[in-house]
Amino acid sequence: MIQQNLTRRSFLTLAGLGIAGTALAGCSGGGGAAAETTEDGKTVILFWNSMDGSRGDALQKVVDGFNAQSDEFEVRSEYQGSYDESTGSFFNMANGAGAPAIVQIGEQNLQAMIDSGLVANVSELISAQSFDDSDLLEQAVNFYTYDGAMYAMPFNCSCPVVYYNQDVLDAAGVTELPTTFEGLTAAAEAIAASSDVTPVGLYAYGYALDQMVTNMGGYVVNNENGRKERCTEVAYRDQMAVIFNWVKSLNDAGQFSPFSSGDDAISGFSQQQCAIYIDTSASARQIIDACSFNVSIGFLPVEEGAEAMGIYAGGGALCIADGLSEDVARGVMEFCAYATSPDVQATWAGDTGYFPISNGAYETETLSAVYGEYPQLQVSAEQLRSSKVNNITAGPLCSQLPQLRTDLQTALQSVFNGGDVDEALDTAVQSTNTAIESANQGVA
Repeated sequence: MIQQNLTRRSFLTLAGLGIAGTALAGCSGGGGAAAETTEDGKTVILFWNSMDGSRGDALQKVVDGFNAQSDEFEVRSEYQGSYDESTGSFFNMANGAGAPAIVQIGEQNLQAMIDSGLVANVSELISAQSFDDSDLLEQAVNFYTYDGAMYAMPFNCSCPVVYYNQDVLDAAGVTELPTTFEGLTAAAEAIAASSDVTPVGLYAYGYALDQMVTNMGGYVVNNENGRKERCTEVAYRDQMAVIFNWVKSLNDAGQFSPFSSGDDAISGFSQQQCAIYIDTSASARQIIDACSFNVSIGFLPVEEGAEAMGIYAGGGALCIADGLSEDVARGVMEFCAYATSPDVQATWAGDTGYFPISNGAYETETLSAVYGEYPQLQVSAEQLRSSKVNNITAGPLCSQLPQLRTDLQTALQSVFNGGDVDEALDTAVQSTNTAIESANQGVA
């Protein structure tokens, strides 16, 4: 069995070789220098984030709210680019001076954080700081837990969903949102017979593809998604073949429109270039507001006769640096308690389109008002809340998850262009497995 931790010497050697961003985009920081204090004596907690635009404004609102009610700590939030860019920079800091105490990471970075040895065991901090984690959504905790310990605090949660132009569905006589691939195909045929709008549009979105495998009850990588022991190869082949062949059948029937990117897909859907497409729930408010027609949201599909397993808690979480002073660690956990509290999570959900990782948030008047205005957002949340809790829905724990998704995107684009499904998947599987094998050789 391959051990789970990368030695600190090996980790720093990899950093010196300049492969942090691709090999181990992990976490460090906060422990290498004395904590800074403000003029009024508050301990400064540096927080690197990956939220820009309106989401960045919403995150700053959370930070400002914490700072206003804290007499001891001041969180300073700094945007550091995408999740992979931020964690790559965090990795390169190697726990030195100027590194943050908290870094917001994407779910794809979890294995690399654990490998780095520079991330704190959050479960130990929860115990040491008497943090009450009983209100955290169990599906969110499930993803960020490995071998009984949580390695990141859930914060901004989202998942892929199916977006529908409800006006087009109504005109086509589609009275219920499909829950299966067969149902989606039937809806596409009805739309094609009654409208000039292309029935289905997709862009090659690796995150949605591996979530669809999860919902279909499959492991994305072997060894029970890397939860039993470290993954050594992909395990998605059977489910991915179903997805790819479904896309191919729509394409062959002239009922499909490929998009080049997420932004292109949102634009295409809002301009009625397609009636159905799959994207992240985190964009729901943006999509609904951009459309002049009624938008509905549905769960990801499964094959007819199969039971949906549910999805894993994608999105982002808060990684906490190892080696923090007791004072800074206490401040970090106080911020986590504030940021994951019901009222804050409800407001955050309303401001961003993410859904709360606090059970109590779903009982607040704030979220009730949000769901009253945007009932589609509640559907997104229910897809996660109704998901089973097991190693399938824990999601893939794999240092090469970004590579896995890139390989799948390349494969699906090949199918968009008329390529053979089996050949496309063979290439993706071989590429990802080679990357996993290479990465595992660097783990001591």
